[in-house]
Amino acid sequence: MIVLVCLESPSPGPASRAALHLASTLGDKAEVVVLSAGGNADSASFELARQTGAVRRIVHLQDSALSKPDFLTLGMVLAEAARHLEARVVIAGEHSDGEGQGMVPAALAHHLRVPLFARVQGAALPATENEGMRLTIRSGGRLCKVTSPLPVVLTTPPAPEIRSMPSEARQSSRAIETLSLAQLGVDASRLVPRPNLLGTRVPSPAETGQRKSFDEAARLLLRRR
Repeated sequence: MIVLVCLESPSPGPASRAALHLASTLGDKAEVVVLSAGGNADSASFELARQTGAVRRIVHLQDSALSKPDFLTLGMVLAEAARHLEARVVIAGEHSDGEGQGMVPAALAHHLRVPLFARVQGAALPATENEGMRLTIRSGGRLCKVTSPLPVVLTTPPAPEIRSMPSEARQSSRAIETLSLAQLGVDASRLVPRPNLLGTRVPSPAETGQRKSFDEAARLLLRRR
């Protein structure tokens, strides 16, 4: 059974590492495939994948249009890649270290039209395709046991204590496969770039003067104390 792990690029954060660690615990039934979109093939994400013993394939989704995609766009592209790779289970970090919004996994599950389970702590693959996947999820401070049909998208919370993965020296030289948007049937010209929601705002001279006055007042107050 193909288990697809989506690693953020260029460097995997604690949540992304937890996703790979979870996939590594699924046993011999899991054919773990690591996918990372954009960036360079020599990034820390690919290096981590090459050093992880459970990983069977490493795929680089490479296209200049993926440098800064909108989360809905990235979710759609990852969903198409999951279909292309025939993944039955998709695991991703709950959110990235950078923005931390956690919208990409939701968009991925939406475009795949499959269930999404967040904050997954443990998982076990079903014995047959007709059975459900057993999941352990942390919710409200408690661990809950649920069963989900396949395919399914799972997300893992950050786990700073995970610093390394089970590795095998003979696998450290595994080749990285390249996958293009054209192979997925995705038109790169229709991808939406990530908007700058906050924008760039330059304070007015009046605001700058008010800030200086506030800073001076704060310094005087601290001196009195």
